[in-house]
Amino acid sequence: MEELKRIKGIVKSQNFWRSECLNLIASENVLSPLAKKFLISDFVGRYNEHGIKDSEFEEHYQGVKLSSEIEKVCIQIFSRRFKTPYVDVRPISGAIANLAVYCAILKSGDVFFSPGLTFGGHVSSTEYGIAGLCGLKSIPMPFDEKRMRLNVKETLNLIKKINPKLIMFGRSMFLFPEPIKEIRKDTKSIIVYDASHVFGLIYGGKFQDPFKEGVDIITASTHKTFPGPQGGIILGNPKLDKKIWKKIQRTIFPGIVSNHHIFRLPSLAITALEMDRFGKKYAEKIIENAKTLAKELFKLGFEVLGKENGFTQSHQIIIDVKKLGGGKIVAENLERANIIINKMALPNDRAGDATKNPSGIRVGVQEMTRFGMGGKEMLKIASFFKKILIEQKDPLEIKKEVINFRKKYQKVKFCFNA
Repeated sequence: MEELKRIKGIVKSQNFWRSECLNLIASENVLSPLAKKFLISDFVGRYNEHGIKDSEFEEHYQGVKLSSEIEKVCIQIFSRRFKTPYVDVRPISGAIANLAVYCAILKSGDVFFSPGLTFGGHVSSTEYGIAGLCGLKSIPMPFDEKRMRLNVKETLNLIKKINPKLIMFGRSMFLFPEPIKEIRKDTKSIIVYDASHVFGLIYGGKFQDPFKEGVDIITASTHKTFPGPQGGIILGNPKLDKKIWKKIQRTIFPGIVSNHHIFRLPSLAITALEMDRFGKKYAEKIIENAKTLAKELFKLGFEVLGKENGFTQSHQIIIDVKKLGGGKIVAENLERANIIINKMALPNDRAGDATKNPSGIRVGVQEMTRFGMGGKEMLKIASFFKKILIEQKDPLEIKKEVINFRKKYQKVKFCFNA
């Protein structure tokens, strides 16, 4: 069959091509060989619809004793790490985790605060995404463009005027920790922290401690700086009102998620155990590499944002490339050289620019760090950016250099042996 041959060819080409690329997408990562090995099993074709009552599963299918067991193992690992009994791994993405929280706590017409699309907010917390579909009114919190951080004073003034029921922190453009403590002391609003991008850094103890600082609920995806299979998770502060947690769990099932893709749970559990063992060193190296790359790019003439605060404290670097043609043009030029990044709307853009040719690009170092790259490799990557974007050399010529450079970095680090 021609289609079968084509499918096999596409997958083979994808695997080979990406092994020759510098993947600097801030929202992606790779599984360890062991976690990858356990991603496909008999679980891949199974269901386990269930509610949860007093920590006990109320299963609606037979043949689920082992799928329930692996889910409970996942919950146990994350519960131990975050010192909370409130863990749910059923959301199948970070956006679905956000949806569950919104639906459990808010109702159509409610007003809540979020970062705002051009200030780095995820689309799920805006009128263009889940929040808008739920009939919620999202008010962007004031942002300090120079410091690339929330403007605490103006946000507190806005909270006093509007008194939102819920405040959403966490961003897709996420350079620095959120000022949770400063906001928490002056509001009783429910604070939700979308940790999708920095979940691995938090797990490794190297970004911030949301619960200790006053967050009520953490939502996250499990495949960015936390290098697990694609999926989502919700965690509640151990002091969270139990009634709120029950609403969230009821919203997940039977409200939103039926098949919660139980095949990913063995892989998720293995990744969590790897992060227990290696997460601190991995997070430290990610942040170190991001700082090194940001400083070198700035030195080479790029308009790297966040200079006043050392450019970044996360895995991300944000660069204003408007003078170089805009984010879309720059991303396409880099891709021709097998360097994969994405365009990013900046605070001076309009929300509608985000899907067109916004002013910025976003660079993430977590995947290349997991392949063993360090400071000297970050300097080499910066030199590729300069050759393509400033010196305007032919990307196809630089591609040869990138492929040769990437050959040395094929083995996943910070993990168990398969």
